[in-house]
Amino acid sequence: MLDWVWSLEHIVFSLTALILTFVYINRGWEELLRILVIGLKQLPGVEEVLRYVLRQQVKDFVQNSTLRKSDGSAPKVLVPKTGIPTDKLREELKELKGRETDPEEGKIFAYVYTQEGDHFDIQTEAFAKFQEKLGYSVDHDCIVKEFHHAFLHENALNPMVFPSLRKMETEIVSMTAGMLHGSDECVGFLTSGGTESNLMAVKAYLNRAKKMYPTIKKPEIVAPITIHPTIDKAADYFGLTVIHTPVDEGFRADVEAIKKAITPNTILLCASAPQFCHGIIDPIEEISHLALKVGLPLHVDGCFGGYMLPWVEKLGYDIPSFDFRNPGVTSMSADVHKYGYGVKGSSVILYKNNDYRRHQVYTYARWPGGLYGSPSMAGTRPGGNIAASWVAIRALGEDGYMKRAKELMDATDRLKEGVRQIEGLKILGTPHMTCFAIGAADPEVDIQAVADVMDGKGWKMERNQTPNSLHLSILPSHIPVVDDLLTDLKAATERVKGDVTLSKNGTAGVYGMIATIPDKSIVDDFLVEFFCQVYS
Repeated sequence: MLDWVWSLEHIVFSLTALILTFVYINRGWEELLRILVIGLKQLPGVEEVLRYVLRQQVKDFVQNSTLRKSDGSAPKVLVPKTGIPTDKLREELKELKGRETDPEEGKIFAYVYTQEGDHFDIQTEAFAKFQEKLGYSVDHDCIVKEFHHAFLHENALNPMVFPSLRKMETEIVSMTAGMLHGSDECVGFLTSGGTESNLMAVKAYLNRAKKMYPTIKKPEIVAPITIHPTIDKAADYFGLTVIHTPVDEGFRADVEAIKKAITPNTILLCASAPQFCHGIIDPIEEISHLALKVGLPLHVDGCFGGYMLPWVEKLGYDIPSFDFRNPGVTSMSADVHKYGYGVKGSSVILYKNNDYRRHQVYTYARWPGGLYGSPSMAGTRPGGNIAASWVAIRALGEDGYMKRAKELMDATDRLKEGVRQIEGLKILGTPHMTCFAIGAADPEVDIQAVADVMDGKGWKMERNQTPNSLHLSILPSHIPVVDDLLTDLKAATERVKGDVTLSKNGTAGVYGMIATIPDKSIVDDFLVEFFCQVYS
C-alpha cells in the first residue's frame, strides 16, 4: 500500500514539474511565477498573510505620500453638534484650495482639461443658473454653491492629485456612518447617487460570492416587491436574478416569505428604510436576525431615508431600528443630495467593515497606461459634488438637521391628518417619515384620475401602482403650501367622484390600460419606446 502511494506521489510530482517546465519554455519566468503564486495562495493561511503584508505596504506608502496624516491614523469625524459658521467654512475653503496643485501652473498632466478664462466662466455661469435650490436656506445655498464652484473642475479619479477631495470624501463617509450607528470599522465610498450606491452594493456582493462560493452560477437576490428598482437594475447589469417577495397589509416586507424564498443560489438579502412607495420601513430587525441565521449579507437601501430617519427618531417619533444597530446589516446607502441638502448627485454607500467594501473596488494592473483602480462605476468623479456635500453637512450640523426635520414632520403630520378628513381618501399603511401614499377609500374614486386633476391645477403628482396611489415626498418648499394642497386635493377628489369619464383619459387611462395587460414585458417595451422617442 505504501509503495502505491509513493508511486502516485512521484507521478504527481513529475507531472507538475513537467507542466511548470513547459510553462517556463513557452511563456517565460513571469507566467511561471504567477502560477506558483496562485498555487501558494490556495494553501491555508497564505492569502491572509499576503493581505496583511499588502496592507502594511499600502499604509507605509500612504504615510509617505500626499495623503499622509500627521499621526498616520484615520480619525473618525461626526456630524457637528451645531452648524459651523459660514465665515469659518470660507476660511477652511481657502486653506483647502491652498494645499492643492493649481492646474493653471501646468504641472498636472491629466484629470483637468479646462482652463480659467471666458470659456471657464461661461460654464460656471450656466451651471449656476440650472443648479437647484437646496431648500434649506439662502445662506446654506450660497455656501454650498461656493464650495461646489471652487472645486467644479477638479477630478477625484486619483486621490493623490487632489488630496483635499480625498479628505472631504472620507469625512463625508465617516459622518454618515456615525449618523447611522456604524462602528469604528464602518467604511464606504461616495457615489453619484442612490442608483450607483445600490449598483455598487450588488456588485460588491456578487464579487464576494464569486470568491467565496464559486459553485454558484446563477446568483440570486431576495428582496420585497417594494425594493427600489435600482436593485433590479443592478441585477440586470451584472447578471443576477431578483426574487421578489410580497409585503403584508401594512406594506412591510413579509419576513416569512423572504425566508421561504432563500435558495442555495441566494447571495444577498435587501430591505428598505424606508421603501419609497409608501414611506414605510421594512422590519429590518427581523430580517437582520434571519440574515445572521442563514449566513447571508443584508443591504438596507436607505437612499431616501438615510439623512432623515436619524433626526426623526431623535424628535421622539416611533421609528423601528433600521441601521447598523442591527448586527445582520452589512451595508447601507444614504443620499446626501436628498435630505442631506447637498447638490445632485451625491450619495454614500457604507459597509460594516472593509472585508465587504474591498469587493467594490475595481482594479486592473496590466494596463500600459499605469496602475488603474476605481472605487465606483464612474472613473472621473466631479470634485464640486464632493466639496458641496462636505460643506452641506458641516454647515447644518445636528441642530440644523433637527430643525428642518421637525418643520417637515410637522407639515407631514398636518397633511396626513388633512387627507384623512377628505371623504374618499386614505393614507396607506403607517408611514415613518416625511413621505406617504394616498389611496382611495371609496371605489368610486379613481386616485389616478385625482392625480390628473391635480396636474391640471399645477401640482406634479407622483403615482404608485398595485395598489394605485399617490406618493408625496414632503420637501421644504411644501411647508408654506400645506393648506393650498389640501384644498385642491379635496376639490379634485370631489370632481373625480362625480365624473367617471375622467378615469378613461390622461395618465389615469394609461394606468388603467396597463393594469389589464397580463404580460408586463409589453409594458417594458412601451417604456423603452417612450424613452427613445422622448430623447429623439
